[in-house]
Amino acid sequence: MRKLAALSSITLFSMVFAGCASQHDTYAPDGRRGFAVTCGGLLNSWSNCLVKAGRACGNRGYDVIRGTEEDRAMLVACRLPNAAAPTSSNASHE
Repeated sequence: MRKLAALSSITLFSMVFAGCASQHDTYAPDGRRGFAVTCGGLLNSWSNCLVKAGRACGNRGYDVIRGTEEDRAMLVACRLPNAAAPTSSNASHE
């Protein structure tokens, strides 16, 4: 019984501190394919979200539709193939 309690405590502790990173398919308001990306927990950072968004959209890159570093959550839209890059440098990431 003590082993089960200890194992449960370790599992819960790990989940709280590791947090979670998730990605869900969605669509941006303009109809492009996009992803809702979250990177919560103490061991995740905003850069984890940026990397996850980059992997989701691949070499096409993506535009951040909305997101906050404090919440570590963002909605990104994958760029269309051969699409021109936006002129605003803080509105897009590769």
